[in-house]
Amino acid sequence: MTRFLACLQGLFIVCWLTCEPLLASDWPQFRGPNGSGVSDASNLPVKFGVENVLWRIAVPLGNSSPIVAGNRVFLTASEKETLQVLCLDAQTGKLLWQKGIVKNRVEHVTPPNDASTPSPVTDGNNVYVFFPETGLIAFGVDGQEKWKVRLGPFKSVHGVTASPIVVDGSVFVLVDQLEDSYLAAFDTKDGVLRWRAERASGFLGGYSTPVAHRPSEGPVQVVVAGALELTGYSAKTGERLWWARGLTNAPVSTPVLNRNLLYICEPAGDSPPPFDQMLPADKNKDSRLSPDEMGNAGMARLVTSLDRGYGNNDGAVDAGEWNKAFEAVKTSGGLVAVHLGGTGDVTRTGMRWRYMKSLPYVSSTLLYKDILYMVRDGGILTSLNPETGEVLKQGRLEGAIDPYYASPVAADDKVVVASQTGKVTVLKAGAEWDILSVNDLGEECYATPAIANNRLYVRTRGSLYCFAHSTVKR
Repeated sequence: MTRFLACLQGLFIVCWLTCEPLLASDWPQFRGPNGSGVSDASNLPVKFGVENVLWRIAVPLGNSSPIVAGNRVFLTASEKETLQVLCLDAQTGKLLWQKGIVKNRVEHVTPPNDASTPSPVTDGNNVYVFFPETGLIAFGVDGQEKWKVRLGPFKSVHGVTASPIVVDGSVFVLVDQLEDSYLAAFDTKDGVLRWRAERASGFLGGYSTPVAHRPSEGPVQVVVAGALELTGYSAKTGERLWWARGLTNAPVSTPVLNRNLLYICEPAGDSPPPFDQMLPADKNKDSRLSPDEMGNAGMARLVTSLDRGYGNNDGAVDAGEWNKAFEAVKTSGGLVAVHLGGTGDVTRTGMRWRYMKSLPYVSSTLLYKDILYMVRDGGILTSLNPETGEVLKQGRLEGAIDPYYASPVAADDKVVVASQTGKVTVLKAGAEWDILSVNDLGEECYATPAIANNRLYVRTRGSLYCFAHSTVKR
């Protein structure tokens, strides 16, 4: 009988390790539940640094954001020739397991992107990691590799950066590059390809993470902000259900859902360098730019893409081809609200409003309690009415007038914003937001913070912090 009970207990433990369901309080992917940046956590600290630190541990270099499921924190990193997957105890920071993966090749990235920019995602059963230098890999929560799908090599200007997402039993990987772009769905059980949808490739590529949309009627959708269009795909079949053109040209930020409205954001009218400023790279002085004259792989790929898409495909780009390619940039971009509904081309019928000023390039928009927030370099924070695009307040985050790569997150009537230099500002949420504190961690920060179980997790270049009020039990 004792042996039977011991076996039963062991079986229970195995099931708990491998079949732990996601909770509403989890932060299972980049920017949390469906990329929203919003948590139901409460009792978050306002001031932290030396105080309110539950734990701090050294972690390998990497710019991916941490995710949290149950009592585990997952993150990825890159160390020389290996890629790393780490699992930590969420209460203590203790390292539970760490897996090293040998790179298959070296992919070009533009700093601060690195080999581990895409964040992991979990469905509670497995954690899925996408490394552009190897592919998509599934690990059990106990650290055992379940399956692996080799992907790449890729052809991107800045590197493949979109994080994978999980929707209804499929892991979705978005690769928006200079050619051969696609969205692919892999079965979470075995990694088998369910479908692959070929996508149009822009001359700058796309870098945005998709989101899931569950309309009241019709199929579940995966919505992608791409270089040429905003697109909704059937999550089950990959069918291209609807699209809107002329909104983006090289999107980085993640779309945000508000019932049947979706918000996408990209700087508007950003002008490329004039062709004359590029001519110092023209080694043979023929007033044209060829790929072999460029200083890095990303620029070489850009010139090739311009030549094929907007030139005469003769192996070089002149001033006319350069200007023709970038003409579209002048009319796209902005913070745009798009109504989700209809089929086919919804370019004319879908757009509700567009705001064109003080826009971030990398940092995503946040929708929290019926207020839109966005932060751009220089610490300029703007709150807007999500129904109309009306600016409610705009001001500087005094004490954190820095560049911003991390996206704002929110919970407990607070908005948390982390700057590149490691200054984490906590705001009182609302149309007339107020600064509650500026906390200086003293290390560079590119990763978006995570909020789960009344704790705030912040990853800097060399550390992972867990902050909470002292009343939160370990």
